[in-house]
Parts: sequence; structure tokens; C-alpha cells
Amino acid sequence: MNLDNFRKREFIRREKRMKHICRQNLVKKGNLNDALHIVYVMTHTGICGGTKIILQHANLLIKAGHKITLISHFEKPKWFPIYNEVEYLQIPFATELATGIPPCDLIIATYWREISECVARKIAPVIYFEQGDFHLFDPDQLSQRMKHYIDTQFMLADDIFTVSQGAADQIAKVYHRSAIVIHNGIDQGVFKHTISKESKSFSCTVSPIRLITIGSDKSMFKGIHGIKEALKLLKIKNVPYRFSWITPDEPDECTGDVYVNPTQQKIAELLADADIYLCNSIYESFSLPVLEAMACGCSIITTPNAGVKEYCEDGNNCLMIQMENPIDLADKIIHLYRDYNLRHSLISGGLITAKQFDWTNIVPELLRYYKKVAEYRPIIS
Repeated sequence: MNLDNFRKREFIRREKRMKHICRQNLVKKGNLNDALHIVYVMTHTGICGGTKIILQHANLLIKAGHKITLISHFEKPKWFPIYNEVEYLQIPFATELATGIPPCDLIIATYWREISECVARKIAPVIYFEQGDFHLFDPDQLSQRMKHYIDTQFMLADDIFTVSQGAADQIAKVYHRSAIVIHNGIDQGVFKHTISKESKSFSCTVSPIRLITIGSDKSMFKGIHGIKEALKLLKIKNVPYRFSWITPDEPDECTGDVYVNPTQQKIAELLADADIYLCNSIYESFSLPVLEAMACGCSIITTPNAGVKEYCEDGNNCLMIQMENPIDLADKIIHLYRDYNLRHSLISGGLITAKQFDWTNIVPELLRYYKKVAEYRPIIS
């Protein structure tokens, strides 16, 4: 199946239907079950931070005693450990995805494509979970037709939540909707600082500095090309380094030690072995890898994108660099390579920051929000 052709046909079909879809008319229920049945409608199941967060939601909500169903056109992801208790429904591509939604208390549309179809089913209240993409941070690339289509999708959502204030600000600016903010969390049992890391991280400057990044060079906003340019400058200046590159897909051109789609445990091990994590993204809605790198004891060099600004503070838990500036990135790497005390200070600040984003603090907030919305049901007319 050609996915691009499928999306084009899907767009035309949904565009026609959307003219006849209205926002939900909700009425309060009599009683709300203690255990909710929550359905996540997933356009994407591939390897990326956004999908990972949805799957973590599913596991953690199951652990909290709720029923979770994931539905998608794609087969069940194997790259992330999903609890057996999570129900996974794969819907044939020939069938509209939202038709697979079972009776439930709450529907979470996880991408703008699914909002109108979820609303049209009139099964349960629909929440749109926005995690950011080109439509939010680079809307100028959208055609007028596509921009109108996405605008309409946003207007059909009664409730919207997102992962950072920066993302919420963009939603308000671009789509004129308000959104509440519920942060992402990290698995503190997997991504953690170790004593052995402490002893290795501050070797003298004759040893190579260990650099690491996560991202695909096919996603231009990740700035991987700029990182490669900075590494060339390090070679010219005779700065010894080792570079590890974690990517969800085969890169167009390999640089350093490349790890394609490693397990979560392997990612944590690679972060724990690194000195400096590099984030060169033009935009992010939250940037979970930066936070996970902090938890593993990396010092952070990052652009001031909207996502990391939610928890990064220049000079306290990171060094910030100019956007699309490989020279500045190389200079900051050299600065950290030579300054033991600064590196130690940034790592300490990062560890304090990472502890604030524990799922045990975030899941109760997510559940309070879900239960509030689930108090209502659609009126079927």
C-alpha cells in the first residue's frame, strides 16, 4: 500500500464529510465509573517521541486501574514494551479508522487528522492531544486549503491538551484555540544517573569528549546536518571526541557510531555513557530525549526551541546555542570540554530538573483532567 496515496484519498473523503460535522453537544452523565475506558486513536505508531508518550500513557493508565484501547491502521508497535492488558485493535486501511472505536468513556484523538471522525461517531467526549509537528511550528508551508482543513479540525475539538506552554502558545497563535498543559514524564527506572557515570564523566581533557544525539536526518527540523558540520569543526581544531547517533531509521549518511531503533534500555545505556547531549532542533514541542539525557547525567547543549524552554535554563542545567549555527555549537562543545566545573554544574542542575518530571507526579494530573471530561456524554440527535 502506498501511504501517500492513501492519505490523499483520505483527505478528499474527510474534507467532504467534515462540512456536515458539528462540535459535540454534551450533557452530564448521571454516574461516572471509577475505572474509565479510554480509547486512543493513533494515526502514527512509528518510532518517535510522540508515539512513545501515548504508549506510556496506555501502560500507566492500565497500572492505575483503567481500561485502555489503542486503535490504528498499523500493526502493534514492537519497539516499545506495551503491557499485555492494553487492548490493541488494528483496523484495515479500507475501513475508516474511527469506525473501530468501541463503546467507551473517553476518546483521545492523537493527531489532528482524526478529530472530526472521532467527533462524528458520537460515542464519547473527544479530547485532542497535540504533541506538535510542522502544522504547529511551521504553518507557512501549508497550502491555504490544508490550513483551512486543519483549522476546522481544531475548531471541532471541545477539549485540547498539549505538553508544554510553548506548544499551547502556538496553538493559540496559529489555530486560535486554548489548550491546557500536562507535561510529559520520564521513566526514572530506565533513565537514571549512576555512580559509574560520575567517575567516567570528568576525565581530563586528553580523553575524547563523548557526544550523543537522538533524531532522524530525514526530519530537517532536528538539525542533524548542523551537528555534523560542528563535528567537522571539532576535527579541524583537534578536539578529540566520540559521537553516538541514535536514529529511528537508517541515516542518509552515517557519522560516528550509529544506532538504529535501539531498545529503550539501550538508549538509556548510551546516554549514561555520554558526556554531552546535543539538541540542535529548530522546533520541539517538549523534547523528551533532552530530559532523559539529563536524568542519565549528561550535560546539555541545546537550541532555545519552545519545547526545551519549558524546563531548560541557560547556564543552570544547559548551555543554549544559536539556531542553525554550527560554529556556535562547536564553540560550546569545546567550552564544556575544557571546563570541568561548568560541566559538573550543568549535570547537577539537569538531575534536579529531571526529577521534577516523574510520571508518578504527572499521571494523577492527567487522570483528573480525563475524569472531568468523561463526566459528560454526547447527545445523539
